[in-house]
Amino acid sequence: MQEAGRSNSNSLKNLPYPREVARSGFAMLLLLGLCLGLPLFSESQEEARIWDDTPEQVLLRVPRQPRLLQRLKTKPLMAEFSVKSTIISRYAFTTVSCRVLNRASEDQDAEFQMQIPESAFITNFTMLIGDTVYRSEITQKEKKNSESIKEKGNRTLDNNEEMETDMFKASLVIPSKDKAAFFLSYEELLQRRLGKYEHSISVRPQQLVGRLTVEVDILERSGITALEVLPLHNSRKKGSGRAEVKSEVGPPPSTLINQNETFAKVVFKPTVVQQAKIAQNGILGDFIIRYDVKREQNIGDIQVLNGYFVHYFAPKNLPPLPKNVVFVFDISASMVGAKLQQTREALVTILNDLRPQDRFNIIGFSNRIKMWKDHLLPVTPDNIRNGKIYMYHLAPTGGTDINGALQTAIKLLNNYVAQNDIEDRSVSLIVFLTDGKPTFGETNTLKILSNAKEATGGQICIFTIGIGNDVDYKLLEKLSLENCGLTRRVHEEEKAGAQLIGFYDEIRTPLLSDIRIDYPPDVVEHATRTLFPNYFNGSEIVIAGKMVDKTSDQLHVEVTASNSKKFVILKKDIPVESRKMGNDVSVTPGSASQGEKDLNHIERLWSYLTVKELLSSWVQSNSEQEKEQLRRKAQDLALKYHFLTPFTSMKLRKPGLHTNQLEDTHGMSAATGPATVVQNLREAGVQPGPALKKPYEPRIKISKTSVVWMDGDPHFVVDFPLSKLTVCFNIDGEPGDILRLVSDHLGSGVTVNGELIGAPAPPNGHKKQRTYFRTITILINRPERSYLEITPSRVILDGGDRLVLPCNQSVVVGSRGLEVSVSANANVTVTIQGNIAFVILIHLYKKPAPFQRNHLGFYIANSKGLSDNCHGLLGQFLNQDAKLVGAPEEYGKNLSHQPFPQAEGMPEAILKVKGRHVPVVWKQRKIYNGQTQVDCWFDRNNAVKLIDGVYKDYLASHPFDTEDALGLSMSRKTATDSPLEERI
Repeated sequence: MQEAGRSNSNSLKNLPYPREVARSGFAMLLLLGLCLGLPLFSESQEEARIWDDTPEQVLLRVPRQPRLLQRLKTKPLMAEFSVKSTIISRYAFTTVSCRVLNRASEDQDAEFQMQIPESAFITNFTMLIGDTVYRSEITQKEKKNSESIKEKGNRTLDNNEEMETDMFKASLVIPSKDKAAFFLSYEELLQRRLGKYEHSISVRPQQLVGRLTVEVDILERSGITALEVLPLHNSRKKGSGRAEVKSEVGPPPSTLINQNETFAKVVFKPTVVQQAKIAQNGILGDFIIRYDVKREQNIGDIQVLNGYFVHYFAPKNLPPLPKNVVFVFDISASMVGAKLQQTREALVTILNDLRPQDRFNIIGFSNRIKMWKDHLLPVTPDNIRNGKIYMYHLAPTGGTDINGALQTAIKLLNNYVAQNDIEDRSVSLIVFLTDGKPTFGETNTLKILSNAKEATGGQICIFTIGIGNDVDYKLLEKLSLENCGLTRRVHEEEKAGAQLIGFYDEIRTPLLSDIRIDYPPDVVEHATRTLFPNYFNGSEIVIAGKMVDKTSDQLHVEVTASNSKKFVILKKDIPVESRKMGNDVSVTPGSASQGEKDLNHIERLWSYLTVKELLSSWVQSNSEQEKEQLRRKAQDLALKYHFLTPFTSMKLRKPGLHTNQLEDTHGMSAATGPATVVQNLREAGVQPGPALKKPYEPRIKISKTSVVWMDGDPHFVVDFPLSKLTVCFNIDGEPGDILRLVSDHLGSGVTVNGELIGAPAPPNGHKKQRTYFRTITILINRPERSYLEITPSRVILDGGDRLVLPCNQSVVVGSRGLEVSVSANANVTVTIQGNIAFVILIHLYKKPAPFQRNHLGFYIANSKGLSDNCHGLLGQFLNQDAKLVGAPEEYGKNLSHQPFPQAEGMPEAILKVKGRHVPVVWKQRKIYNGQTQVDCWFDRNNAVKLIDGVYKDYLASHPFDTEDALGLSMSRKTATDSPLEERI
């Protein structure tokens, strides 16, 4: 607006009016009118010119306040956000497209983000910048990387970062007055719950959009029943059944539904005004469609297409099986307040729903197991009333004994089954709810899993619910996987009681047990899972497979199961005929965009189910040989059908490059299950050859990505992830000393050195002087030799060409596997071959005190590419672990929650690292220029015994010195002879 004002005032100077008139009130009114009117008109004209809008689109009225806010903010305008979803026989293909316009006179960052269902597989991502197209390709991931994803996922859970469990993000730089587009595709098999299939689409473009469309086509050969569109839902998780009670009714405004017997089209197309009424920030919520299909009462629905078949089995109108259920819920101290109150209220509702033939018991657990009765009780009014009274007398206190609670519940169920008629084919269930990790009794997760699996003997199903961010969700997930159950997660901001009721509704009515579905082996091969412990009313069993003989004219199906005291046997010969998809629905799977032949939906459904089952088996397996076989099978199938899984990765193919010349997308991980998919595309138009400059504002989260770092006086901090220990130490060097921080010259070809600068110590301090790092130098030896020198004011890159980058401007440069990103006056990120990343923080002072100096902090953000022989003052700790041997074991974990007093220097312990014993004390160290505090075990003796050798062994002769790392024999001798040892 200021620029417009200046240009308009300049034009006033050229008008034939006296200067006094130009300053009059009339001129001010005219100037204000020009400021408000011209920019809006010019922007509308510009959008129409770039996107070829129709006159109707150009004249679209926008509420003034949201429009002005969009114009005043610098972020690019989202011109279009559309989602097209096609569902064929419960299998959904979804494509999201987003078009963004940069109206500014400078390059700008743009971000695309999309929440996808946790069960979905991403199949394709394509990006356009101007007229340049970047296509993705699914490639195999090395075994080491796939395992690191699993480990990373566990650390994410421990660090409480797993909030956006199903988010895909991509960010890039759009040139001035240019446009960009994103296209994301994913696939999923809809699951039937409580008698309905549910398809959810996230509509959260983050701003009001000129053209917003959601279109869903549903084609069900069996016939569509009970189709409904729910009001927009803005919670992270969608409830089910009685858990979902809304004041709103009916679909969102501007929703159109057209339906016949086998086909339905739903279109949601709100105008900008309608969007603003829902949410002016552009976060509309989840667009949810629910429906069911007509189904046969007997054998189920079987569909065959081009040599593949799918079998949907969901019988109804059967008498329910009796169930033996033990409700086990957490009453530790962390459950105090709303969580425990909501759990009690939900269990009251559930107890009222038990049938007379059921048996039940209640267990509350903390560090003590509080069992209501020592046996299962029948459902009577008195027992239900007494059970409710017992629950309300349980008070939250103590720790969390998950193993003890599970073993008690399993013993109750086993005793009941052993003492009763074996012909009574009841179903035994445990409903287990907790909000934390095991902290009392048996705390080893592998042992807890082993104990539970051995005790249940495959006869008891465990259904788990994890509440909040501190829960060990991986443990609960594996408990359910290994014991024929299901698991759900409830986030902190959600109502635990409603989720518990909705979860119970899914399992409240077992109809069959011990289900087995057989097909002739000479007709069917590679069928998915055919054995199921239970079938609950409202759910569905889905099996897919290949036909050995495509010319066979029939498929024999046989189902055996137990229902109460009877065996159920169903047999039928299903005619096999060649079927083709109708012309009223078009489907383009992810592979179709790769130039391959179109794949039918049943074949892709079979591949989806098979990969899912292989991943589940991989999680459950404890045999390394078996895990490797499962990994290879899952990876090969995912590559063939272009699924992004924990064993595959996504890469971008640059324009003009061959298939084997791909660039890794940064930070890409699996999109299945609780994980976050993030993609940062840092260079908008990188081409092979010389380095290109583009403005860029890197988004860096250092505290959770770095394993070892240095920042401050200098303060050195080392995280040992396996033992969950953080260790810190100081080095009292001399100004001018050059320290070898990372030494991997013979391995990855990378060396990092740091030069110290001195400053007087603060008044009343115990030191004579302070030292900081003023220069970080990095030598990269392959594929081509490059030198980097980083100071608080500039970055010098000397490779094929010499570049000098000022640190007060944001810029990114890159070529031949090396990328340097500068965020103005904040940090420098150096990425080498995509698997080594260093972050250098820039600490500047406007008015420095005498003891302050502009200096640098150094962080190892990604060390995957460094070799096992990596050494140096920081590099030596990358492949090591440590443990406390002179203090209680729990002191090594969660320092901020320890029972000992938070006083400097207390308590004292012995740290064992590399076979050496190092005295340490608990301490709080300030990092990030004193703005953040770290709890750590502090080595007070200048890292004697903690590091190999002594301080002088790490001095380099010049900034780019690449002298080999220390030999073990020399370092041991030097450490032994060191006079500093006398201080211990």
